[in-house]
Amino acid sequence: MTKTKIATTSDVSTDKVLKTSANGQSVLVAKVGDQYCAVANKCPHLGLPMAKGKFENGVITCPFHGSKFEICTGKNVEWVDSFVGIPLPGAAKKMMAMGKAPTDVANFAVTQDGDDLSIDA
Repeated sequence: MTKTKIATTSDVSTDKVLKTSANGQSVLVAKVGDQYCAVANKCPHLGLPMAKGKFENGVITCPFHGSKFEICTGKNVEWVDSFVGIPLPGAAKKMMAMGKAPTDVANFAVTQDGDDLSIDA
């Protein structure tokens, strides 16, 4: 893997994600507390982009099916609970999941060198 610059510290704020790229791969970067974090901009449910999803308390929500992921770990904290923002009842959640088990999103360790933020990608 190659260390790739993805942003500077001034590009990233604590209240939203920054969409960037590393070696042709779309990446979301955010600041949570004093830590810079990054995940792939690709929900593991159907591979759709998450950049326009709601971001709060260190969690990014897929805008298409409501799956939620910790941006610092990639850990899945909720799996498919809505359709384009409309909450789904239990049986519909199972149908929308299409038999796919809850899965974490790929995450990347962010390194800081001065004001530059990089990941291995």
